[in-house]
Amino acid sequence: MSSVRVRFFLSHLAISAAAVGAAVASIVLVWYPPPLAQLEGVFRILLVMAGVDVCAGPLCTLVVASPGKTRGHLARDLAVIGAVQLAALGYAVYTTCVARPAFIVYSVGQFEVEHANELQREELARAADPAFSAAPLLGPVYVEARFPDDPDAVARIVRSALAGGLDIKDMPSRYRPWPFAGTDAREKARPVSAIAGRRDLHEKVADLLRRRGVNEADAVVLPIAGKAQRGTVVLRKSDLAVLGIVPYMAP
Repeated sequence: MSSVRVRFFLSHLAISAAAVGAAVASIVLVWYPPPLAQLEGVFRILLVMAGVDVCAGPLCTLVVASPGKTRGHLARDLAVIGAVQLAALGYAVYTTCVARPAFIVYSVGQFEVEHANELQREELARAADPAFSAAPLLGPVYVEARFPDDPDAVARIVRSALAGGLDIKDMPSRYRPWPFAGTDAREKARPVSAIAGRRDLHEKVADLLRRRGVNEADAVVLPIAGKAQRGTVVLRKSDLAVLGIVPYMAP
């Protein structure tokens, strides 16, 4: 194997790894802060992106970087490879962006993830609080979705959800900042001791609390549902501040 091929391969590999690393870091740390990437199953997309951009691109360069080619011919070949890589990287970033977690919504005893592509423009326009009139770009925001006092309005929302239409979590007009003063989360939340039967989960929650400097007696938990996995939201008992999320595999 010629030194020219190896040099081009290593250079391309370094550039690809740096570009993909920066993209993955931005996606995981900003749009899917840990452990949301795990709950949402976004690692599959990231693995495909890494496979195409970090592996396939430099390998193609290794094949085409023949020392017998003219500079113009080689430049055209590398430009085509680079364009395909950029297209794959752009598609992966776009896909994860439009489906990013926008709001983590509490309602009826559990949290759910509301994604940016689930928010309808008409519903965003109805948001009473300007903070909820657009999908956040710098990470998801915790909110509570409050059902209206009118029983007929509640029934309409329930019928819509059962029919596959809008649910309460899809309605920014019903969002309130977390924690809301009149929340029922205090009554719905369970003490950490209640999950002692799931030893793996209990140990992870206990580790999180140690890192946060909070005693188990001063914390409560509520479930959260992601696309790929479920998890437990750990809250400080006194003010319901979110201490973290612990994912787990359903038994």
